[in-house]
Amino acid sequence: MSRIKSLKDAVQQAIDNGARTAEEVYMRVSRLPFDQLERIAALEGVVRKARGRHDQSVARLYQTIRAINRRIGTLADQALRRLGLAPTPAPRPRKAKKR
Repeated sequence: MSRIKSLKDAVQQAIDNGARTAEEVYMRVSRLPFDQLERIAALEGVVRKARGRHDQSVARLYQTIRAINRRIGTLADQALRRLGLAPTPAPRPRKAKKR
């Protein structure tokens, strides 16, 4: 494997790990105000719904970041192969058709 491909893989992994860490930290920090607001009986239901929407939005955001990172990695792999800087992967064996 070429050094440039190794570097691309390392950067891609660092971005993925960074996104996961950022998501975990963000979710821990964002729990604090929701926890406090849920202690107020009059707000409990509204806050619980808001927390659910918030958590879903944050999860989608970080899923999107990781998906974009994977797609960019795939495009970079294709570019490196075209430039002759990375080996072409072996073809996948085809599955036999069921009759």
